[in-house]
Amino acid sequence: MIGQLVTDGLNVRVKQALDVVRVTGNDAVHPGTISFGDDPATVTTLFKMVNLIAEKMISEPKHVEEAFAALPPEKLKWIEERDKGALRKQQQFATPSTANDEKSDG
Repeated sequence: MIGQLVTDGLNVRVKQALDVVRVTGNDAVHPGTISFGDDPATVTTLFKMVNLIAEKMISEPKHVEEAFAALPPEKLKWIEERDKGALRKQQQFATPSTANDEKSDG
């Protein structure tokens, strides 16, 4: 599952935090027992990792979304038009489609 998130563009630091939590958690519960003997440093690290994951995946996007939505409507329209123009340029300079490949095959 973490690998799929990486493929989808997950932030590297969030990936690393998820891996720390997953590996530490797996090691704590296998083979079927939960270890309550973790030292305070490990527990503190896990809390920090969970907080980082929540901050990057939930809090930061929400803060940015709220700030962006608060921009004046005319500025939002300008940004939308700018982005559409950039997308059109990107599509113009994209590699030829597979339709050209099919022509050369036949």
